[in-house]
Amino acid sequence: MRGGVIRHATGDDRAPALRRMAAAGPGATWLDPEICLRNPLFAVRLRRSILLRCYNGDYHTDVFDEERLADRIADGSERVLFWGPADHVARAAELFHAPGCPPEESLDGLSLGTHTTLPGDGLYGPGHIEVARTGSTQGDSAGAADAILWDLGRVLSGARKGEAFHTISCVPRNRRSAHGIPGGAAIHRLHTRAVGSRHWGVAPFYVMAGGSLEVLDYRELSSEDAHVSEGFAVCGTVHVSDAESAGLVAGLCELNGFAVDIRTHQAEPLAPLGAGTPAMDGDPHGPRVVHMDPDNPESALAEVLTDRGEACTVAVCDLSDERYVPLQAALVRNGFRLTYISPPKLVPLRAPRRIPLRGGFCRIRTSAPLAAPYYLEGGPLSAAEKTLVAQYRDLLGVWRKETTHHE
Repeated sequence: MRGGVIRHATGDDRAPALRRMAAAGPGATWLDPEICLRNPLFAVRLRRSILLRCYNGDYHTDVFDEERLADRIADGSERVLFWGPADHVARAAELFHAPGCPPEESLDGLSLGTHTTLPGDGLYGPGHIEVARTGSTQGDSAGAADAILWDLGRVLSGARKGEAFHTISCVPRNRRSAHGIPGGAAIHRLHTRAVGSRHWGVAPFYVMAGGSLEVLDYRELSSEDAHVSEGFAVCGTVHVSDAESAGLVAGLCELNGFAVDIRTHQAEPLAPLGAGTPAMDGDPHGPRVVHMDPDNPESALAEVLTDRGEACTVAVCDLSDERYVPLQAALVRNGFRLTYISPPKLVPLRAPRRIPLRGGFCRIRTSAPLAAPYYLEGGPLSAAEKTLVAQYRDLLGVWRKETTHHE
């Protein structure tokens, strides 16, 4: 398939190539994340300094709790990569090796980029690693490609010791730069064309700079490409409650070269069991994810329908299990829309493990303006990409009617 902006142009299995890139040591323009173990607190502060400068101080993701985050870096839960000009990388390396932690104001002179890999279990399920916290003071994605490809290759090669995983998940930013707010088109193109991750939908997860809810991509990179192809071979029938969900699943599978049998059911929407009680306020800048339970469906539905003020609420359903259909119908009736899928996988970790095709049904907070993907404006799209773009435009249209503010 020839394509441009949604799917990697060749569709090659990228994991072996990335492992080969990672076989060499780090280059002069990036630091091995292992250096962060020398001074985890400095790593936390340097990452935060870069992201706050990149987003003009308007950054809300989890980079502020110094003690907890330093512990996560020290125990290997978070792996932080820094890249940039060779002289700035060398200066950062000196600071990592120096005693103590340099004053935070001294970090502003370091012009670097950063990203973090961390466990993605809560958002995406067991066996997922998330790529997040990406930004650069270099502008565009200058110097990022070699560093990011090397780091992902190291992760795929098992650099995260003792961690059994099968998928790298990422939600790269994809809005255009506008009104002084940096966009994400460059990093999106890097994930699309260089990293070669597969596109499996969109994720309206985060309120970013300027107060906009950004409609990100949801992308995956498998540790072995065969995991997904073998997963589809044993997937069986996909069960959905409505035509819009069926169309999205079909379009995403076609984009990635897989055929799947989809059955649309007419089902009476399940009623929630009373009202959930918020245990605490949600994150107004990030998502809350609930993995739905078909054994306690009314309770799960009550939980996910409880509004805690988060940017987006995500209900994850097993689309290979017909028992979820009444749950899906209830979600759609209450303003949720299927926006992404996580493909089925057959993973031989310690023992063969069959992972079903899952779908993320999302409901956004309607008080934030929406920032759409740049590729909705057009481009060199394949037929499958054009089909998906049309579906995303329809989805954005529905959301914009529901919001109280607009772009």
